[in-house]
Amino acid sequence: MRTAGDSAGVADFRRAVLERFERKLDRYLPTSGATCQWTISTIEDALATDMLEVAQDVIESCIAVDPLRQPATNPKCPDCGRSLAATSLCDTHKKTIFGPIRYSRAYGSCPACHRAFSPAGQRVVLRQGLL
Repeated sequence: MRTAGDSAGVADFRRAVLERFERKLDRYLPTSGATCQWTISTIEDALATDMLEVAQDVIESCIAVDPLRQPATNPKCPDCGRSLAATSLCDTHKKTIFGPIRYSRAYGSCPACHRAFSPAGQRVVLRQGLL
């Protein structure tokens, strides 16, 4: 199994993004066969959607290969320095200027502070009583 940040894992994600992009590009500039009859307006409309999807794909892939996403060792609480407990990946989403993106993010809780953190040490805001 590939680790998130290894070069082979990055290459796999890059190859998959390029393959999906090439399939989209084939709609406009096919490598063989006849081209579609496009107007500038229909090209613009189709490209607007395709460009957003490519941007979302790139963002999601960059997050997936980020080595901080799943730390190799149990991360420390930035407040007290103790190891975080119950570190696990959770599916989440975020709104971006390109639309929503989906990704998994590592979270852990501090047994002393009772706060939740991501591996980069950013505090995760949770409703009272969820930990």
